[in-house]
Amino acid sequence: MQKILLTLLLTLFSFSLLADEKPGRFFKDQPDVNNDYQIHFIYFLAKKTKDQERDINGWIEKEVKKIDDLFFKMTGNKQRLKFDYRKDDKLDISFARMDRQARKGGWNVNYPDYYLQKQGFNNPKKLYFSFTDASSGDGGQMGPHHGYLFIKRASGQITKISIHELLHGNGFAMPCTKGVKNGAHLGTGILSQELSKKFGKAVYDHNDPTCPDLKDSVYLTPTSDTPFDPLQIACALGQKKRGNPPGDFKIPARYTHKKLLKGRKNEWCTYKLTEYAEEGWFKKWKK
Repeated sequence: MQKILLTLLLTLFSFSLLADEKPGRFFKDQPDVNNDYQIHFIYFLAKKTKDQERDINGWIEKEVKKIDDLFFKMTGNKQRLKFDYRKDDKLDISFARMDRQARKGGWNVNYPDYYLQKQGFNNPKKLYFSFTDASSGDGGQMGPHHGYLFIKRASGQITKISIHELLHGNGFAMPCTKGVKNGAHLGTGILSQELSKKFGKAVYDHNDPTCPDLKDSVYLTPTSDTPFDPLQIACALGQKKRGNPPGDFKIPARYTHKKLLKGRKNEWCTYKLTEYAEEGWFKKWKK
């Protein structure tokens, strides 16, 4: 009986995937135009979420353009974010549908990160930012190296919340960022609840060489002469606090700030989650 039910569930999921196949849609990251660090976008749905075709009807491209323009303005017209493009010069957007549904209380990022990495979205030189129509109590969630924008919840503030989350993807606010509070947030600016359109001196173009500065992230262009990879820092701190992920991760030697090197008690990097995750972690996700 259990074997019959499992076969039926797999068959139904296969039909769902076939229904998701539409002209112009890509289920895999397309060949890159270069080997640089890039932000890759995904239209990501939960098991039963209605497909609004945002990856193929131009909706995501329009939102990314707004994000890019506001980010550029916030840097004083100095830097932009590095996005992933296809060889035809179009923004590379993938589609993915999860095989589970959150039971209640919205999403947490552990299973979505795990699932997307299982689907091949696991390049350590990319930040993966997913737009989703699935429900959640938050407008967005992110850390190096996966993030999510919940469209319905973020409605009216999509551009600002996207930049807020992408800053988390770049590691901010760091443990050593002046004024950091409530995990990785600040009291004012884009990383605060007010979501005002400014980074703040503590985040961008500050004068403390011992603590990372947003302008030096490898995901910004023009690239700094002294760039840092946020994944390396996040995973090094994760290893220190949790013992994972596996691998050799290092904080650049120039960053000597004591608060950064100590890290926060809840430091976590979900890179390589598929190599050490336990099924019990995903109890809130209904198969």
